[in-house]
Amino acid sequence: MNVTNKPNPDGSTNGFQSQLQVQQQNGWEQGSSRLRPTKPYPAPTARYQDIVRDANLFWGTLQAFHKILGTKYKVATVGGTSLDLHRLFVEVTSRGGIEKVIVDRKWKEVILTFNFKDTITSASFVVRKSYLSMLYHYEQVYYFGRQGIPPPTPGTPVQAHDDMVSGTIDAKFDGGYVVTVILGSEQLKGVLFHVPDNVSQSSHAEGTSSSQNLGDGTSNSQSRKRAKYAPRDPFRPKSNRSGYNFFFAENYARLKPSYHGQERAISKRIGFLWNNLSEAERQV
Repeated sequence: MNVTNKPNPDGSTNGFQSQLQVQQQNGWEQGSSRLRPTKPYPAPTARYQDIVRDANLFWGTLQAFHKILGTKYKVATVGGTSLDLHRLFVEVTSRGGIEKVIVDRKWKEVILTFNFKDTITSASFVVRKSYLSMLYHYEQVYYFGRQGIPPPTPGTPVQAHDDMVSGTIDAKFDGGYVVTVILGSEQLKGVLFHVPDNVSQSSHAEGTSSSQNLGDGTSNSQSRKRAKYAPRDPFRPKSNRSGYNFFFAENYARLKPSYHGQERAISKRIGFLWNNLSEAERQV
């Protein structure tokens, strides 16, 4: 998220300063889109082994930890249920900590231990974001035993309305597109759906101007129609298709009779099936 220091009409920049003060009052310092607590780490008040065995001890030390650092303490909900941070902490630290889990590509393994419903498509993102905001620095103290000034939180998801992302269209179906989007260091796959045509003032104005005569007896709209329905070269080379394209097409045809008219449900189901394939199965 880029924050620019725009001066006020009187030449002052108190708007930017107030934003910075709010960030610091919330206990976080932001730099290069990565967050870190503004206070040094407190000393641990319990042993890691005891925290793993005693969930009540975990919750007590976690709440006290955030209170000392002055950081926000809020437990996220996934599928209408509060996320079990104690279980998440144990699952991640038993695999060497969050950074090792990410490097070793074991995050999916952690998520599967919670048995979230297939319909909760944002579970992985929410759980990972919760770990980074609620447990990363707690992990540094109670698992690694670190002290001093906290390091920046790795891979903190920072979202803003003016963010730009790049991606590719992998496949097209009746209701929209299958896309791959690059967001930071992550490659995300998803589906974009066509929005039903709605008549609005802007579209009406556009339609009025587009129907203007071109001077040769045709209108803009007629010209576009001819271009739209122009015959395509049957011998043109086909674009490359990924393994996911073939997988999507095969399963779309198989699932369509069972999900008649439910394009979104079909796409979610195919995405779930693809995410649960091993690397060897994806190679096929």
